[in-house]
Amino acid sequence: MIKLFVVGYPLDIQDSDLIEMFAIQGMVHSVQLITDKFTRKHKGFGFVEMVDQQGAERAIEALNGRVIGGRKITVKFADEKREEKPRSFKDNRFPADGTRSTSGATEQFKSKRPRKLLSDR
Repeated sequence: MIKLFVVGYPLDIQDSDLIEMFAIQGMVHSVQLITDKFTRKHKGFGFVEMVDQQGAERAIEALNGRVIGGRKITVKFADEKREEKPRSFKDNRFPADGTRSTSGATEQFKSKRPRKLLSDR
């Protein structure tokens, strides 16, 4: 199975419409359109699995850059090694053991004078 990444399709497109477009180029195994988990609306990208390499290459050649519903779609091979690439994360602002030093925060406010309260007259 050859996985293709498809991005830029109209948000009102159905799975069956995408299958029809790709089936002309070769055998389609599956289509997965990515949706938002809360709103259930399409995010505008998805994956199409083609059965053979030749069909996948024909689909890329025929459909990449094509305008559908006023939007230009991009079709390319999916990055299969994405899971193997290391992801970089920022360090947490707070230590893992849950202890935070608040002495720095309280020292900042010690030098400030308290606000004057306005009385209702």
